[in-house]
Amino acid sequence: MKTVDIKDYTVYLGLSMMAKGLSVSPLKLQKLLYYQQSWHLVYFGEENTLFAVAPHAWVNGPVYPVIYHEYKDKVPGMCDHLKLSHFVPEGTDPMAEMKRLVEKMGLTSDEVELTERVIMLYGSKTQNQLILLTHSEKPWSEMREGMAPYEYSDKEMSLSTMYHYYKERYDRNRAKN
Repeated sequence: MKTVDIKDYTVYLGLSMMAKGLSVSPLKLQKLLYYQQSWHLVYFGEENTLFAVAPHAWVNGPVYPVIYHEYKDKVPGMCDHLKLSHFVPEGTDPMAEMKRLVEKMGLTSDEVELTERVIMLYGSKTQNQLILLTHSEKPWSEMREGMAPYEYSDKEMSLSTMYHYYKERYDRNRAKN
């Protein structure tokens, strides 16, 4: 089972979104990482996690704490837009850096394509839309069951639940076509 460094992948994801003209905030980045992990499990098998860490069920949806701490002070608020300089040093060619990261992480062309698909599906949504979406889905809601809406929790979400929930959605959508 190959996993990639979540910090490297976050830079790659942020650069990929910006290359498409999409806004990126620390909060939005968290949700995109969550959906990347979820759909990676579906397409490449439950045993093939993208990251070695699982998201936690925080108040505003799934969060990878290591990435939260990495980006929380880069902008005044979690909803403020990140800049290119938050991902790469000034003067760095973002496309060359993306290519370097793909090679470093050993991403296959299928994994790169899946990244692009997830960005196109979720990247144009607002932060609030992504929060509401994750709140309406089982992987987050099962870990928050019985809790007040703004109650603190650091519960780790189940990768198995993520896999089964999105796999069921994928299979259901495939059966319709």
